[in-house]
Amino acid sequence: MKMNKYYFIYLIWLLPLYFLYQFGYQATTYFGLQDSFENGTSYVATVIDFDVKQIAAQTNGYVVIEFTTSDDEVITEQLGLPVQMAQVIMDSELIPIRYLADSFKPIVLMPTYDLQQSVIKVNLGVTAIGLVVTIIIALYGSRFAAKRIKYGEEKLDIVRIDKNEDSEENEKA
Repeated sequence: MKMNKYYFIYLIWLLPLYFLYQFGYQATTYFGLQDSFENGTSYVATVIDFDVKQIAAQTNGYVVIEFTTSDDEVITEQLGLPVQMAQVIMDSELIPIRYLADSFKPIVLMPTYDLQQSVIKVNLGVTAIGLVVTIIIALYGSRFAAKRIKYGEEKLDIVRIDKNEDSEENEKA
């Protein structure tokens, strides 16, 4: 069997799979955040380190927090922060948090909770739109590939319909 180049078009199905994975990750993050917020234990965390970096047009940062649980376990965690969330806690030395150890997102910074929820909802919306669009593109691409694999490429017959007057004049000259 000869490999047909149109089989490669089916690789476009990797895009919807990627968007599906991203949608699942965002949904899991969203529900993990809610679970930690609703069922977690409240603590006050100390800011150990805080940094905001600007690389090209992107600005993001991190905060390292430390707190002691009710079981006398000291937890130190570095959390990545987009610039909007970093601005909210920039001048804080103590941050109220909710902690639930077995959650997908075990630590919720209380001052940034509403903003985190909003960002994740936007991410879910954008990812859902990307998923729908790439599924539509993949369906059309698959139909095109199946047609080309089954029937082959279209044969183009190029027929000249004008008289060849210019070439006759050139030959006489």
